[in-house]
Amino acid sequence: MIMKTIPDLAMEILSRSFTPALPLPRLVELIRDESTGPVVSVEQILTEIRMRPDLFRVLDPIIGPWRRATAKENEIPPWSPDTWVLGLGPANSTGSPVRTRTSESLRCLGRHVDENSATAVARWLVLLDRGPNRRAA
Repeated sequence: MIMKTIPDLAMEILSRSFTPALPLPRLVELIRDESTGPVVSVEQILTEIRMRPDLFRVLDPIIGPWRRATAKENEIPPWSPDTWVLGLGPANSTGSPVRTRTSESLRCLGRHVDENSATAVARWLVLLDRGPNRRAA
């Protein structure tokens, strides 16, 4: 039996997702659920994903040293937004044409967002939140 690599699993998961990106904790959970090998750490998953800039883009809504500037050693800050992983590969085109078009537009915008700008990443996350994962009321 051939074990899939972390990037392979991540691409499969993101291609099945309603959105082109997932928060890192959710992606880690899904990778661990689908992995047949030993449990991998968040750091290992993030490292392997970052080694494939052709397939993934990692976007952090809080950029810079102030992410944990007020936290004391071993203290979890009260607010720490998730890092998001954007899949750059082809998505699953099942669903409505509107959903597919919106998802691809968000993927394109995410590919070109300035990852060094907390404002640009936050704006992209707002678009993602309003995007194809919303169900009609």
